[in-house]
Amino acid sequence: MGRDLATEAELVKLARALDTTTEGVAFARPLDHGDIRQLRERVVGALYDEHRMVFQRVATISRLLPTPINVRIALRAFSPLLAARVAGEMTPDRAAELANRMPVEYLAESCVHLDPRRAGPLISRIHSDRVLAVVTELVSRGEYITLGRLLDAATERIVGDVASMVSDEAMLRIGFYAESDTHLTRAVAALPSGRLRGVVRTALSGPADLRSAGLAMIGRLTDDRLRGQLAEYAAEAGDDTLTRVLHTALDDGAVAELLTAVAAMGAAAQQRVLTLPALEDQDLLVRLVDAAVRHGLVPRLSALVGQMDGDMLRRVAAAIAVKR
Repeated sequence: MGRDLATEAELVKLARALDTTTEGVAFARPLDHGDIRQLRERVVGALYDEHRMVFQRVATISRLLPTPINVRIALRAFSPLLAARVAGEMTPDRAAELANRMPVEYLAESCVHLDPRRAGPLISRIHSDRVLAVVTELVSRGEYITLGRLLDAATERIVGDVASMVSDEAMLRIGFYAESDTHLTRAVAALPSGRLRGVVRTALSGPADLRSAGLAMIGRLTDDRLRGQLAEYAAEAGDDTLTRVLHTALDDGAVAELLTAVAAMGAAAQQRVLTLPALEDQDLLVRLVDAAVRHGLVPRLSALVGQMDGDMLRRVAAAIAVKR
């Protein structure tokens, strides 16, 4: 199986769950990204369920003490990891009551270790200003995997506030690791059109991994209108920028996302992309067609035939013939 963005994201998240590097989970690379996700979820479940009874006992004892005393004990005796494990065994209201009294830095580190299966009810009960402060801290630490995981647990209001306050780059990197396409779409949809242009511009002008994150975001959106809007903004870029995006898609296994973006554009924007001077390079066109064939994307490529001139059609046909 060829490299693709979804698989790369899942490998990084699996490595985080196992506290290792992506090289340490290379055994999972031949798997489909959905299978890697299932493996990761089982690993996470097993890790968090181990010794769960011990943390349940601590959570039970904490009910006997006033909240201020529990906070002092936690800050003095518990690492953020242990605090997160105990919080996962408390009722959401009780855990949130404690969280609202703890320092932002301590909460941010605890979020890294919070059981994702229990995050939603807890986060929805924490004061919104505290949540936003924790998000700011996590962004400053580059904890995009944690933020992508917590995006699913956020309320509509928190999603809107977070989307409006984080930088364009942070938005792209969080989106790359988001667990749910639906929640990612909700976050992107919360942005005004001017901000969306900025996100697209940041993706296009950034390094290769940021361009990949931008392609991944467009590919994962569940709202066709919103996808088309972002794709149209991208088509406004210059030839050199769009050529870099094309090479990134080929190098990083994002051809599916690239074709999805082009398919979402209007006819004029599609014509603009398909007449890029870079596509006159037959070797590059062969690479593009090869990737489309290997990933079963020929129907998406074929859907663009109506925007191709005679010369382009002949060269695409020649590229397909090379792969047969």
